[in-house]
Amino acid sequence: MSGHRGDEHRLDYEVVRAYWEDAAHEAESASYMAHEQGLPPGCVEHRFALERAVVDRWFAGLGPTASVLDLGCGAGAWTELFAQRYGRVVGVDASVGMLAAARRRLAGQGNVELVRGDALTVALDGEFQGVLLGGLLMYLDRADAVALLVRLGQLAPRGRIILRESGVRAGVEVQTGTYQVVYRSLQEYEALAAEAALRVVAVERNRGYAHMEIAVALVNLARRWPPLARRDATAVGGPLWRLLRATAPVTLDLVPRAIEAFRLDWPHLTNHFLLLEARD
Repeated sequence: MSGHRGDEHRLDYEVVRAYWEDAAHEAESASYMAHEQGLPPGCVEHRFALERAVVDRWFAGLGPTASVLDLGCGAGAWTELFAQRYGRVVGVDASVGMLAAARRRLAGQGNVELVRGDALTVALDGEFQGVLLGGLLMYLDRADAVALLVRLGQLAPRGRIILRESGVRAGVEVQTGTYQVVYRSLQEYEALAAEAALRVVAVERNRGYAHMEIAVALVNLARRWPPLARRDATAVGGPLWRLLRATAPVTLDLVPRAIEAFRLDWPHLTNHFLLLEARD
C-alpha cells in the first residue's frame, strides 16, 4: 500500500469493490475494519455500543413510522437496529458478499428492504427522515462525494443525515494499491457538506473508533516482531484487546485524551460523526 497527500488522485472503484468482495468472507468484522488485525467480536461490539449512543441521540426525534436509509450497510448491524425501531428501513451496499451477510442477519424482517447498487445511482423510492452514511465518502473521489451528499439532501429534505467517516487530522491523504481510500480531515468533510448545500448541525469524535484504532496500531506494532509476525493475527489481536479492556481507564480513556491534548498524530487515523440537514 502506498499513499500521498492531496485529493487529485482518482480512486479505482473496481479495486475498491474487489477489496470489499474479498473481505466479505469476514463480513461482520470487516464492516468495522477489525479483520486484518484479528480483533475479536468483543472489540466490534464495544465500538458499536459507543457509536450507537451517538446515533440514538441524534435520531431521537424520529418516530416509529419513520423511514431510515442505511447507505453502505455492510453486514447489516445498523440496519438491524433501525428495523427494531422504525417503520421502514432500506439498506444499500454495492458488495454482493456483504449484502448476502446482511440478508442472513435480517431474514424475516418484514420492514427491511436490502438493495444492491451504487449509492450514487441506485433507485430509491420515497423520502427518508433519517440517513446513516457509515464510512462511504472515504471511498469516493471529491466530485462524487459532493454528488452523493447532494443526493442525500434530496432524499431527506426534512430529515437528519449522519456521516461517520475516517480521516486524518489535517488536509487530505490518498491511499493507493489494493486498498484505495481518501482520508480527509474534519474540515474537508465540512467543506464537502457546505458545497452540497447541507448544514452541519453537530460534530462529535467517534470514541468507539478511537478505542479500536489504538488496538489496531498496537497489533500492527507488535506484529513487526518476527515471532509474532509468523502467528495468526487473532493470536495477537484477541489477547491485546482483552488487555486494553482490563486497563481501560488508562489505555482507552486517559491515553486518548492525552493524545488529543498534546496534538499527537497517533494513531494516525481519526473518525468523526457529522450531523447534517438540508439548508432551508
